[in-house]
Formats: sequence, C-alpha cells, structure tokens
Amino acid sequence: MKRPVEEVGRIFGDVGLGRFHLSLSVPVERGDYLTVVDELHGKVLCQLDDLRRKSDLDLEKAGALQPSEEATLHESMLGEARIVGYRDAQGLVKIPTIPFRPGAHVFRAEEPLIAEVLGLKHHTNSGAYVGLLRNHSLRVELDINQLVQRHVSVLAKTGGGKSYLLGVLIEELLRHKVTCVIIDPHGEYGSLRIPAEANGVHARFGVASQGFGKQIQEYSPDVSLNPTAKPLTFSLRNIDPRDLLVFMGLSNVKSFLAPLKQLIERVAAANPDYAVADLVRAAEAGEGAIAETMAERLEYVEQTKLLGPVGTSLNDLVKKGEATLINLRGVAPDVQELVVARIASTLFENRKKGKIPPLFLVIEEAHNFAPQQGSATCSRILKNIASEGRKFGLGLCAVTQRAARIDKSVLSQCNTQLILQVTNPLDLKAIAQSIEGLTPGMTEMIQSLPVGVALVTGGGYHTPLFCEVRPRATRHGGESVQIVAA
Repeated sequence: MKRPVEEVGRIFGDVGLGRFHLSLSVPVERGDYLTVVDELHGKVLCQLDDLRRKSDLDLEKAGALQPSEEATLHESMLGEARIVGYRDAQGLVKIPTIPFRPGAHVFRAEEPLIAEVLGLKHHTNSGAYVGLLRNHSLRVELDINQLVQRHVSVLAKTGGGKSYLLGVLIEELLRHKVTCVIIDPHGEYGSLRIPAEANGVHARFGVASQGFGKQIQEYSPDVSLNPTAKPLTFSLRNIDPRDLLVFMGLSNVKSFLAPLKQLIERVAAANPDYAVADLVRAAEAGEGAIAETMAERLEYVEQTKLLGPVGTSLNDLVKKGEATLINLRGVAPDVQELVVARIASTLFENRKKGKIPPLFLVIEEAHNFAPQQGSATCSRILKNIASEGRKFGLGLCAVTQRAARIDKSVLSQCNTQLILQVTNPLDLKAIAQSIEGLTPGMTEMIQSLPVGVALVTGGGYHTPLFCEVRPRATRHGGESVQIVAA
C-alpha cells in the first residue's frame, strides 16, 4: 500500500485502542486529520485532539534570564490524537482492535481518505450543503431526512453567528422544497427573499447568489410594526375552552374549565357570532372570585387582538415546499408565548392526522419558549413535539444563545447539533452533557472557534466535524446595529 505523502511525527509512549501520543516534527493544528498505516487494516484516520509544547526551561532558568536575553532551550511539540477509524469491506467504520506500534509513522491525512471514513458525499439528493470541512475543500452536507426526523439545535453565544448559520440551513431546506414554519422573534429572516451580493468567498465555496421570495410568506400579530407581513389571528369559535385557558394564562384547569364552558355556552346561545368582548361582559356580570378572575384574563386576551371571528387559515399558514415566517418583532413576550403555543399545538395535532405535509418547525430564541427554569405557556407543547414529533414527520429546530437555559428534555432530543463559539461555562457543560462523542479537546475548541466555524454533530455523520460555514446565498438580516458611526 502506498504511504501518505507528508510525515508529521511519530507515536511514542503507551498506546491505547482509542488514543495515542505523538511527537510532531512539522506544524499541525489541533483538529487536523492524521493517518497511521495499520499492519492489518491499512490507512486509519485519526484526529489531533490536543497539542502542547514541552521544553527544558523550568521556573528557575526562566527567572534567571535578563530582560533582553534570549532563552536557549530544547523543546518539542507533543500531541494527543484520537482514532476515528477505517471503513471495512461492508462499509462500516471500525477502530483497530490492536494498538498502534510505538514509533509508528504518523502522516497528514489525504482528502480521499478523510471523505471515505467521515462519509462526506457531494451533491446528494437529500444533502443540505452547510460549508466545507475546516482546512479542506470537502463539502459538509447534512442529511435532510435526519434533520427533520431527529431534530436539530443551533447553539452559539451572542454574536456567534447562529442567525447566519440558521439562514444557511433554511436556504438549503427551501432548495429541497422542505415545508418550514419559522418562529422569528426579531424579524430577521425576511431577508431570505433578497439575493446576497456575490463576492470571492461565494466563488470559493461554490455558492451562487439567490433569493427565495417566491417560497416565503410572512405573518405577524402586529402588521403595523411589520408591514411586510399578513395579519395573524386565531378563530375564537375554533378555540377549545381548554385552549382558551392557555390564552388566558390560567393553568388551574380544574377550577376554571367548567365555569368557562358554561360562560361560553350562555354567550353563544344569545349571540352565535360572539366576540371576546362579549365574553368579558358576561364574566363581569358574574359573581365571585372565579368570575372576577375570568373577566380580568379575558380582557387581557381581548387586548392581544389574537382571537377574532375568522382566524388565519391553516392551509394558508402551511404551504408545501414553502417557508412561513411568524414575525413577532415588537410583540410582547407573553403574547409571543401564546402565539407559539397555539401554532405549535395546531401543527402537531394536524400533522398527527395527516392534514398538513411533513414540516420543520424552527424556534429562534428557544430558551424563552421552552425554559429550563420557570415555565412558558408554550413549554409543554414544545416538549411534546421534541419527544414525539419525529413519529409524525414534524421536525424541530431549537436555536439559542443560552444552552444552559433551554429545557434539557428538548435539547437532549436534538440529535443534530450545530455549535458555534460558546464561552459560558454553564452553556459548555450543558452542551457536553447532551452530545455523544464530544471529547474534552473539542469542548475546549468550542470556546475559541473563529467566527464562521461550527462544530457539527449528527446529521448523518458518526463523528463530530469542524465546518467552515458557507456564505449565504441571501442577504443576512441579523447584523448588529451600530451605535456610533465608524
């Protein structure tokens, strides 16, 4: 077998089945792919997981140096690598069952071997192209079927590029005609209609400028603030009393459900075309603490203007092969929760009955809608979708800048993770606990990832990958606002 071209070092010390130490003779970056030629299995792919310099300059020698004096020392570059594996005759990825030999040559891995072992395939029918393998020209394409069937999370600190990466993902879903509903709290994703200005980076990644205006529709509870959107309302007469309690913010079903049903029946008998204001007046005419509470909460529902005689049609809201933006910019947080709760419940129930096509529900700022501590009106339905949605063809994408603040039962159900730079220790701990195969070295690398580089786990790959995110084909709508002009 022909040996790889560039030797980078030698294995030394005790060698285990999954990891080994090596002395490096040429510069190699942490995360780079390496090759060791195994006697039984040929070329085996490995990845440099840790890197350090070792020298004979101790504290005493360093303290004796004069300010202008150069240190004379003997140093070596040492690394620790993990074994990714090789493809056997059946195409399965295996790890050698006999440790490598100390003193064995370690080479820089060549792209054909990397692509073969990692399973990197180009231009597949179900592949979402999100970027290039870091320091290589190999495309990283996520399996769209796995994205929808096994859920996705996009995690990054504030300003880490999660909105940009999500925009890339949505572009790919629209190219493949995947039906999407996107909860957009800040009105960032309307820019998916507008082509980006192409530049040299687009050429390097092989991305053409493109807009998706014909595949995007937008709704909002507040069209005065979001004039590009159609009004989003829900039909009062199609709301079950139990669901109306959710809009009213009343969780004590036992105390309020029966009185609310009786109230609705009385009002409907007198006026079949009743409005929320009619329910308010009827509750105000009642006596006792329950009637008083219902009147107060129904008045709140009336002020939200979410419930009307005729609501937005489900067939208008969900269109096969298109993306629907639910623009919540400027909408109060409690009203946002009501909107998400109603939309998520409607999608879940109708998808179970097969009345709408398989779809992908994207939740931006997911930690606000499914928090780990406290509760939100929409928490329960989002947890149900995370645990059961895949059985019915309802995929979930949770996007957050605070991994520690999102409900763990939601995050743990996301088998594909797209992680940009994260530095908060609590968020890093939450990520490490929710991802299989994440090494300590990778966790450290997440803290120092450059802008535009993401760690990808799942999505059809058996091992985590570092990916340079491709440029968007559409204009990015999530730039920070400048306070002082440059």
